[in-house]
Amino acid sequence: MFVPEPGLATLLPLIPLLLVHLTGIVVAVVLLGRQDRRREPALLALAGFTLLFLVTLANFARRPLIVQLARQTGARIVPLNTAISCCYSVFQVAGGLCLIVAIWQAVTGAEPPEMATEPKGGILEER
Repeated sequence: MFVPEPGLATLLPLIPLLLVHLTGIVVAVVLLGRQDRRREPALLALAGFTLLFLVTLANFARRPLIVQLARQTGARIVPLNTAISCCYSVFQVAGGLCLIVAIWQAVTGAEPPEMATEPKGGILEER
């Protein structure tokens, strides 16, 4: 079975996904710069897209990492591949959860609790 070495041929299928994540990072930074209040959704989107971008980019180095670990530890490739895939999955889930929470916060429009103080005379005062 032929397994290609890491290079442009293995990076090509990842380019569209990398571009989507990079676009998400740029949009989150722009939104972060435009928001004076309620920056949490933009921060969470930035964290989520950055994490997904890094995981996708790190996926490019998965095969060399597995081969290097197999040589150093003498372990078989299949368990190493499974362990590294589980680690990648944890980071992908974390990035996805950041995006879900960012969307939820943006849609609900709930103000963060520290934005309001106790009511004085029935009116909320902003800090």
